[in-house]
Amino acid sequence: MIDEIRGAFSFLTTLPMGMPASQDAGRTFAWFPLVGLFIGACLLTVAAISPFDRDLTAVLILICWVVLSGGLHLDGFADSCDGLLGHGEAQRRLVIMRDPGLGSWAVLGLVLLLLSKWLAIGAIDPALLILPPLFGRWAMVLAAHHFPYAREKGMGAVFRQGLGARQLLISSAIVGFVVIHYEAYVLWLLTALITAAVGRWASRRLGGGITGDVYGAICEVSELACLLGMGIIHA
Repeated sequence: MIDEIRGAFSFLTTLPMGMPASQDAGRTFAWFPLVGLFIGACLLTVAAISPFDRDLTAVLILICWVVLSGGLHLDGFADSCDGLLGHGEAQRRLVIMRDPGLGSWAVLGLVLLLLSKWLAIGAIDPALLILPPLFGRWAMVLAAHHFPYAREKGMGAVFRQGLGARQLLISSAIVGFVVIHYEAYVLWLLTALITAAVGRWASRRLGGGITGDVYGAICEVSELACLLGMGIIHA
């Protein structure tokens, strides 16, 4: 179990904690929400110690968020924007998503995503920042478990080896342990619905499956939806 937790932190953060053996990589999915809790705790710490006003504090929180994750999910979101929003057949979209360059959809998507996150962070109670990273990483577990992989090979395919119902159950139990208020349950349900909707749409665009990039996109979209949802609930 310790190796699985270490692997989850190593993959999802910039912390040098060592990767698991490839045949067991899917087991790390069980602990993805634990990584989200850690990131959320770091965001809370930044909010608590920041000497700046609300807007600049929101910038610091967002920078911390990006640095801790190494931009991994932002990269997946950008590639997904280029591949899923452009024109072409499924195989063409998969090729575009593997291109390391950024197209216009990726640039526009990243700008809008980061701007929206910054504004949303500044509009909510900092104590609620524990939830978006938690739900975003649980969403990846749900997506990887529910939707088939679109490619025969790739990082996403490697990390699905060993992923099963047990990993989804453990990850959900971690979320359930944290979620103690009905408003958080609403956001959890919203995360599940967004994961299902985005995953199904992406699967149709990619010929019947999704990729690791889409996992990252689902994480980012879920985090943003959670931030916006909290802003609406507490407006």
